Amino acid sequence: MTTSPPMARRSVVLALQEITEDLAAQHGLEAENDEEALQIVEALLAHAESPVSAAVLLDDEDQALDTGRRLLEALADDPGTRPLAEPLLAEPPVDEQLAVVEVSAGVVVLVALVAFLQTKVSVKMERKTSKGKVSFELTKEATKGSTLMQLADLYQRILGQGATPPADPGALDPGQGPTNPPGAA
Repeated sequence: MTTSPPMARRSVVLALQEITEDLAAQHGLEAENDEEALQIVEALLAHAESPVSAAVLLDDEDQALDTGRRLLEALADDPGTRPLAEPLLAEPPVDEQLAVVEVSAGVVVLVALVAFLQTKVSVKMERKTSKGKVSFELTKEATKGSTLMQLADLYQRILGQGATPPADPGALDPGQGPTNPPGAA
């Protein structure tokens, strides 16, 4: 894929919203709001070698937009989401309405991260307590225990907080991921 100039703020948000809607139609969307989306992404990031936080996306619009651009690139590189992302990167969406309702880029990016994650693993959000509980479940045959760590590392790079070379997100089949959290036997 060739590198093009950075997309405008509104185009990044619109592209991620469109992809999220398409992925949610295919896989459902476990997060009901931005708090749950953050909790799901944070639960994944806990599996990384050096866990980081995605909460900054809700406070820093510029970082959220940079993360959104990296997420769009990752979506275009992934064989499962490439057909959704490439057309939007080739011809970024623009508003066709005169009145535009501004949406937080951070919220859009978090929800898009959850939608992309759900193409790889089954996410289960338990809402028994006010905080809730997140678990990742296998939807296919057992896989290597490092799959969730690979996804967490990919998400760190998307968030701009990982320095290692990108893993091939296409190497992670839908449904791959261990069920045990880090440190569990």
